[in-house]
Amino acid sequence: MLSRSLPAPIRHVRGGASRLAYGLLLGVLSAAALLLAAGADPEARAAGLRLWALAGAGVFAVAPPNVLFPDPNVSMLQRLNWSPPRLLRYQARRLGPLVLLAAVPAVLVAYGDSGSPLQHLGVKTVALGQGLLLIGGTALDSFVHFATLGARSQAWHEGRSGQWYARAVEEQGQGISLPRGLVPALFATTRCFAVGVGVVVATAGAAANGLHGLAWAPGALLVGWAGVRLWQSRAAYDRHFYHTTAFYAEVLGGGTVAATDREPVPYDALYWVPARWRPAAWASIRQLDRRLPLGRLVAVAHLGLWLFCIRGGAPAFIAGYLTLVFTGQVAACAVLGTPSAAPRPFQRALQSVGDWIGTRTFVNLRWFGPHMGSLALVVLFGDAYGWAWVGTWAAVHVGLSGAAATAVTLATEGSVRSAA
Repeated sequence: MLSRSLPAPIRHVRGGASRLAYGLLLGVLSAAALLLAAGADPEARAAGLRLWALAGAGVFAVAPPNVLFPDPNVSMLQRLNWSPPRLLRYQARRLGPLVLLAAVPAVLVAYGDSGSPLQHLGVKTVALGQGLLLIGGTALDSFVHFATLGARSQAWHEGRSGQWYARAVEEQGQGISLPRGLVPALFATTRCFAVGVGVVVATAGAAANGLHGLAWAPGALLVGWAGVRLWQSRAAYDRHFYHTTAFYAEVLGGGTVAATDREPVPYDALYWVPARWRPAAWASIRQLDRRLPLGRLVAVAHLGLWLFCIRGGAPAFIAGYLTLVFTGQVAACAVLGTPSAAPRPFQRALQSVGDWIGTRTFVNLRWFGPHMGSLALVVLFGDAYGWAWVGTWAAVHVGLSGAAATAVTLATEGSVRSAA
């Protein structure tokens, strides 16, 4: 007989809003890949694939623990009592969509050539193979490292390890503003990204010196090394899985590091939101800030925009990049449609569907000012664009904000209304 102390086994699945956001992001990344690769020669495509693998290394250094732990289905998995290999396959499938976000654009960068799609197929295939090997290697290395991090993090959390760090904090009077148990995760992020950068640089160096056969070695070695470590932990993966997910559930209840360590946005700061929607917008922004470091991501995105403009990027490329940035920013409101943000019947009891659309539209417009300020700087310090360009993108952002808010709300609160 099942113990009454265990929670009811519930299987959590992705909602329509999450699937919509994922499909939108995959579509935008694919379109950007086709745009960037248009008219490029095989050497430029190979270099672009290595740069894409470098970006993927950054994503895989941060995202896997946020995607995998704590597992929302852990109570059901405990009752099913799956074997360690099956748990390993289950976790690998959960990481699959993230790998797909990196792999599909890579294929399009390699073969997306409308002018001469059948030319240089051998060179394109070699470049793609090396790129996918780098992407797969960094993903596998990060997966193995984070999936087996639970015991180490617990030891740090309980003070059984990391005494050198505690002494350094006491002596210097400063340290990372994180719970002790999360410091290994922060170190792991740096370590995984450094490994990814190393293999990409080694591959690029071999290719630049004409050692095309040797250019396969860094990615292959990383895949082999990560594969051996994964095989060694395969028999005891159930211990790693439950230990790691229990630790993250105990310390954070979700994710790895806090999305932001600053004070929550004050209610009075939302003076620009209509009074009717201001309370819900304030609560939604606080929910979003706890889950995503969206402000930092927007800042990094605009640093990239300035860099591309300084380097004289083509208008079509800049347009594609801004579309990607704006779409990604407004798609983040899909987080507010997840069951963990608020139960759907509760949301419908607070406001109507139309009011939630208005609320989330203004949540998305929170970054309208910084976006337009960045574009204004491009106009002021360059001569490639004018104020009409800023106005056009202002209209695009407003339209995307409303569209994303409508899509998320209809997929969440809207479904409750239709089912009533």
